[in-house]
Amino acid sequence: MSEEVDILIRNADILTLDSTNPVLRNHDIAIDDGKIIRIGKQLRSDSKEELNGKGKVIMPGLVDAHTHVFQIFLRGAMSSTELNVHPVWLKILIPFEAEMNEKEATISTQLACLNMIRKGITAFADAGGPYPELLAATTEKAGLRARITHSTMDQGPANYQRNADDNTKLISKLTGSLVKGWYSIRQIMVSSDKLIDETMQRAENDNVGVHIHLNEEVAEVEHSLSRWGKRPFEYLHSRGFLSRRILAAHCAFLSENETRLIAQDSANIVHCPFINMAYMTFPKVPRLLDLGAHVALGSDGGSYRGLDLFTEMNIAIASHTANFGTPYYDFDILSPSSILKMASTNGYRAIMQDDAGIVKEGYRADLIAINRRRAHLIPMHDLTTLPLFATGNDVVDMIVDGRRIMHDGKVLTVDEESILTEAHEIEPSVTERIHRYVQH
Repeated sequence: MSEEVDILIRNADILTLDSTNPVLRNHDIAIDDGKIIRIGKQLRSDSKEELNGKGKVIMPGLVDAHTHVFQIFLRGAMSSTELNVHPVWLKILIPFEAEMNEKEATISTQLACLNMIRKGITAFADAGGPYPELLAATTEKAGLRARITHSTMDQGPANYQRNADDNTKLISKLTGSLVKGWYSIRQIMVSSDKLIDETMQRAENDNVGVHIHLNEEVAEVEHSLSRWGKRPFEYLHSRGFLSRRILAAHCAFLSENETRLIAQDSANIVHCPFINMAYMTFPKVPRLLDLGAHVALGSDGGSYRGLDLFTEMNIAIASHTANFGTPYYDFDILSPSSILKMASTNGYRAIMQDDAGIVKEGYRADLIAINRRRAHLIPMHDLTTLPLFATGNDVVDMIVDGRRIMHDGKVLTVDEESILTEAHEIEPSVTERIHRYVQH
């Protein structure tokens, strides 16, 4: 008598991201109680649900390790010149979030979750917004994994200041297995020493992470040198705050010493390829990886980009090769295998979910399927080259924690048409509000 499992995936090619067996051909995957319990050929198992994996590539889900869910309605509202107004985060992005009403926030979170499902993003870390509990409820309904926080700062706009107490309360409420509360520091330039100290100490006590923007502009580095006599990462290290709990976004302007401290202290860096290259500079990603640092991938939210990490992977490979390799006739700078690990395995580590991001027995069943029966994906002799060819539109199936979220291109957990209709209806009023910030 064969065992019964929740889901059985039959006859699929698997991109495991496991260094010992990176690619498996024509294998089955048995999933039960949210975990991968068996991988092999022609498994003898009964199942409540069976998925045909023929013509598909199964791989770990992607993690958007730095996003701004409440900014998705800014998409396409500003020109490249307006996006470069310094500092755009303080003059436009934060005021936009601070004045967002609950209806706008609800539709924004729904639209973002739908977008992520469609693009193969099974987990995300939000940098903080005005309605974190609303985001948590929307995310749980959608079935995604997330780390959620208040946008924490005690300076800047008076109507948008939050402190460590706010996040402590949030963490105590979000106790589910998928969606958890975290601490955050929005930016050191709008955060007091007291807020930074309390945040770091409470994160340690509560065994959660701290999401922070760091080294994203020259003015911030100058601020840190003037305030503390040290660069941002040097200051955190000197206080004992730099650890694997830190999830630091952008990190475009790093000194050589900071790169060594990041690797030494096991901090998590989130590279947002398009945003970093278009509006900041080329981060030292190849150097960080050489040092053994943990680098994940992020989109920076929907205001600049389409929340497609496959596209971000492609951009990262091309841009870092051009900047760090081509001038020296060295084209092996950032491999497709490395960028896949950044987009999944490292992302799960960054959100402190170490039992996901690899297709391996005993790991959480956070999986996506790529439809290979498409002209731009045939042939593909080496599956690890997937980031060079695929986009998020090629994702057709998603499973998170052993639950089916999308099947054969149909989203199962949210009403897609209703979300799109509501988003379209409120677009004019949101656009009008955005224009006020830009003109001001």
